[in-house]
Amino acid sequence: MVSALVVISLVLTGLVAGTMTIGLVAVRPAMHTLPATTYVTVKQAFDVSYPKFMKPLQITSLLSTIALAVAAAVTGPATGAILAAIAAVAVFTNIIVTVRGDLPINNAMATWTPDAPPSDWQSHRARWDFFNSIRTVAALTALVLLALVATTT
Repeated sequence: MVSALVVISLVLTGLVAGTMTIGLVAVRPAMHTLPATTYVTVKQAFDVSYPKFMKPLQITSLLSTIALAVAAAVTGPATGAILAAIAAVAVFTNIIVTVRGDLPINNAMATWTPDAPPSDWQSHRARWDFFNSIRTVAALTALVLLALVATTT
């Protein structure tokens, strides 16, 4: 059971971490080269499609990682259970930062008119980038911890 949960958690969390990493190192720099009108248009399009994929992926990543932590705690070794529990906290952090940090900014940006964004649109983008960096690091941390769990079980 633990072995199957390790694989499931690794795959799901790997997809979350990979998607966010590509966003951080490839999509974000490209988006920063766009003029305001284009940036807002593209960001609004992303914010419609992206959650349809990421929301269920993040939730299933969390649930599988919690299940792994519980299963590892029951069957041992303790190191795997502890690492899985910390990974679950990292996945949860990813979700909380998404919900409390990124999503409110996305919701505000959804109301903008691309041809006339607010004068401080770049500060909103910078705040979103800040939260996105935190949640990406959390997802990557969870992935590394789960890889360590795989080596201890």
